[in-house]
Amino acid sequence: MSKKKIFLLIFFAFFFSNTNAKQLTNNVIVSIDNSIITDLDIHKEMDFFKFINKDQTANPEVLKKEIIYSLIDRKIKDIETNYFKIEVSEKEIEINIYNYLERMKINNEILNSFYSQHEIEKDYLKNIIKIDMKWSKLVRQMYENKLNVNLTEVNKELEKEQNNSADDEKLKKQLIITEQNKLLNKFSATYLEKSKKKYLIKFL
Repeated sequence: MSKKKIFLLIFFAFFFSNTNAKQLTNNVIVSIDNSIITDLDIHKEMDFFKFINKDQTANPEVLKKEIIYSLIDRKIKDIETNYFKIEVSEKEIEINIYNYLERMKINNEILNSFYSQHEIEKDYLKNIIKIDMKWSKLVRQMYENKLNVNLTEVNKELEKEQNNSADDEKLKKQLIITEQNKLLNKFSATYLEKSKKKYLIKFL
């Protein structure tokens, strides 16, 4: 057999083995109407979770289950915000990415190295943050008229502090924002569960 034929046989064997491997790792695990979550999506998210949390000890099966439900939530948020045409600016997204990486003590070099090592697209974190921002914006728009904070409780908290009047005013604003964020988190969870009922979620 000629060297050329041997080379071609090796090439096709390598090509088809890789193709089969990709098919195996890209099986559809969950469908949400016309959207899907694949095995590959789950593995990417697991790798990203471990990278961000610097946790290599989590139970793989428990983590996988949590990741699947997290991806379902994200997919629902993405579908809903796209339906309502919610947009956020690139500048807002970049600011949030910067603040997020600062909190996690991760720089761009480390992040890009992780992407390359795990063959994950470089806008992975950006897409996550963008969806979360759009969802927060949608929830705030929907529940804006229900963000009434109990000022009596806020004033009680202020009384516990012994600050001057200027500090009191600043602290009061912070307490109001904190209480509003608690309400928004509650409304977010409620609306997410309500939204899930609109779509056919199938585990395959």
